[in-house]
Amino acid sequence: MNKIIKEKLKQVLILFIIIVAFGSVLAIMLKYESEGEQNMPFTLTEMIIASSVDEMKKEENPDNVIWNLDINQYNDIYLKFDKNPEYKTSTYIESITIENINYETADGNNIVTYMPNSTDEKRFSYEENFVVNNSLTYKGGSQDNIKTLEINKEGGRILFRVVNQRVGEFVFNQDDEIAYDGKLLKKIGVQEEKLNIKMSFDIVIKTNSKKYRGKINLDLPSGNILEEGTSKVVKTDFSEVTFKRENS
Repeated sequence: MNKIIKEKLKQVLILFIIIVAFGSVLAIMLKYESEGEQNMPFTLTEMIIASSVDEMKKEENPDNVIWNLDINQYNDIYLKFDKNPEYKTSTYIESITIENINYETADGNNIVTYMPNSTDEKRFSYEENFVVNNSLTYKGGSQDNIKTLEINKEGGRILFRVVNQRVGEFVFNQDDEIAYDGKLLKKIGVQEEKLNIKMSFDIVIKTNSKKYRGKINLDLPSGNILEEGTSKVVKTDFSEVTFKRENS
């Protein structure tokens, strides 16, 4: 009789241990799902969004007016990555990739993402070969170089531009100097709602040993460019962004 009771107690104890172990694993999984990696080798530490406008000359000018331009609203997005001093294993950046780019707009505007221009002095050129169709990768190198799409492998910055193309037209027949900033949009009657973009994209940080992915959500443009002309927002709190480890 005592042997039977001992055997049942043993079975109950084993079952209890299994339940506790399963519960602990489940709790760890749920914590990771909600909080992500807590000790990454490199972290996103700063994002700067600079918003304003520029122009695209129309190919045709049938009325021979002096100023006959399409106006673009652009947003330059800088992302800074720093090495985590608490991460004790030697590591370096192999690449930083922006991918899964998505936009939502009120009226289906023509939104295009561009990589930096690699050919001349102008930082961005609205040519087809600089369009980011699905992903943009900066390779780890000895220093930051936006023209060659390189980021310092010990930590640095990357840059890309989101353009709301042809949000308005500027037609003017006086030979005056024109200030190209957000106030020009107000002058030609562009409403703020036409400019609003909800954007999301993934950041993939690949080191020599591991790979991590996090999702960023943005509201563009930054600030009130209709009144301010140009605006810049600096963000350093990324507590809402969850990075998780992926298989390389």
